[in-house]
Amino acid sequence: MWLILIVSVLAEVPYGGDAPAVDAYVQRLQARDLSYVERVVEIAKDGLGTTYSDSPLGEGPDGKYDTDPLIDLTRVDCVTYVEQCLALAAGADFVDSREKLQQIRYADGMVDFASRNHFMIADWVENNPWCIDRSAALGVSVEKLTRTISKRDFFKRVKAAGEGGGIADRDVSIRYIPVAQAREAAKAIMSPSIIVFVGKIDWLFALHCGLFVPDGAGGGRLYHASSKAESVVAVELGDYVASQSKRYLGFTVYEITTPPFADAAAL
Repeated sequence: MWLILIVSVLAEVPYGGDAPAVDAYVQRLQARDLSYVERVVEIAKDGLGTTYSDSPLGEGPDGKYDTDPLIDLTRVDCVTYVEQCLALAAGADFVDSREKLQQIRYADGMVDFASRNHFMIADWVENNPWCIDRSAALGVSVEKLTRTISKRDFFKRVKAAGEGGGIADRDVSIRYIPVAQAREAAKAIMSPSIIVFVGKIDWLFALHCGLFVPDGAGGGRLYHASSKAESVVAVELGDYVASQSKRYLGFTVYEITTPPFADAAAL
């Protein structure tokens, strides 16, 4: 298990230090001659059981607003679980994976609270175009939704009012798969894909996210960091969506392809 491999190491080394067990884990994956996306799947599965923690990552000890570490594989929330799976699959070792993680988490890889991809749809997927929107290509009906994204209001909400003053509000439109179409859509979702669940809150889109892996039988499992379970779990996507129909309008789907910054040894 990924958790078993790394917890003891990261508990003993200082922030940003060496992590030989992670190096060994990444090297073992590379030795299996897996593609980038195949490694993402293996890492997602190995992450089962990792402890859930709300917003565990930040800009490190020198961060202006958030001094949580730049990487922490021992505890994750829904976004950092996805991000760290992608980064480990792209990196040559622990240090390289940590650097790749910053390219995923921040616009242009610039580690700064204001540059972090806070909005999963309005920031994250736009700045990681190697995750391709396939929501309207799964053979099911989709709905269009437009919302106004305000960075200024967001920074005020998170007590960082000094940021975002010069960023104008903007309308962002998406096409999402309605809850009722989840099981049918699952038959065509690519492996692996990021699933972003669209909520009913009018000032943002994403309420939750996870990684989807098909099961070969017309369905598939959602690997996600669950606050309810307090850990990373895997559930059947259709069942999960049905259980959350009061919270979600539906979801969007982003096929994961190989990022341009993936280490050559990881290809």
